[in-house]
Amino acid sequence: MAVIIELLGWGGKRQRYFTVEGNSATVGRSYQNDVVLDDVHISPHHLRLDAVEDGWQLTDLQTLNGVEVVKNPRSSGAQLLDSDSTIVLAEGAEIKIGRTRLRIVSDSHPVDDAKELHHLEQDAGKLNRLSIWLPLFLISLTVEIAALYSSSFVEWQWKNVFSIILGTQAVLLFLALFWGALGRFLRNESQLLSHYCLILLAGLVYSLADWLIGVLAYNAGTEMVAMILSPINALLLLALLLSANFALATNMLPRQRWISSLCFVMLIIIVSITAQMRGWGEFSPYPDYFSGLEVPALQFAGAESADDFIAGFDDIFASADREALD
Repeated sequence: MAVIIELLGWGGKRQRYFTVEGNSATVGRSYQNDVVLDDVHISPHHLRLDAVEDGWQLTDLQTLNGVEVVKNPRSSGAQLLDSDSTIVLAEGAEIKIGRTRLRIVSDSHPVDDAKELHHLEQDAGKLNRLSIWLPLFLISLTVEIAALYSSSFVEWQWKNVFSIILGTQAVLLFLALFWGALGRFLRNESQLLSHYCLILLAGLVYSLADWLIGVLAYNAGTEMVAMILSPINALLLLALLLSANFALATNMLPRQRWISSLCFVMLIIIVSITAQMRGWGEFSPYPDYFSGLEVPALQFAGAESADDFIAGFDDIFASADREALD
């Protein structure tokens, strides 16, 4: 029977493990040990494990900092061993020597069932290609330029919009680099282009949905439609984008991804509402302006044209004059 000594990291996750064949294993900093650790707070010969009938007997080899038993299925609570003392550990026990945390298991210890890959992870290789990213980038750039042109109410000059375009693309690149670095740190792999493609796709979907909302508001004749639907569109897309990037960059479970994404969205809502409520109590002498190119061909709802509406002003004033004379 072999003993498996797992080196645990943050959150109790296994970073590496050592397999020692036989009924005895020694742990310490000295190269004479079966398991060699480089923690300076560990003694050269720190402990010995001997196989017994119902687990392993741990013996402290007169160490400076001792051995802390963090978890032992045979007993409850943590326990600090004195120098040269012994204790029997059961399967799955966790100990701490120096600043290093270890788990003791046998080679027959059961492992968790395999988990199904998220569909985004299965398709990540399709997105993580330059041939996919480049068309999405060009389409996104074209849509951004078109959106800037349609919302411009001054003379169009490239020098005025170049800084806006450059700033937007720099933000998108920073977000992709952030998710790529997070994936490299947490999963030892980076899906930079996949994250970049997801961000570009979310931007395109947002632009299309926002345009449709603008058409609805234009036909409804009220800005209230856009004021309600536009934030909902942005927040839903943000939650979906966060969940997708969490799936590629972390090992979080689906429920954890959705809870984290929705909590972040709720935080944005709370901050936005708080800022809006503070603004209600302040008076600004500057009016709010709205600019945009509205195409009459997009109007599918029945409504009176602007020319007919202005022409009707004469009848309104004439009626008011007659009432004043009477």
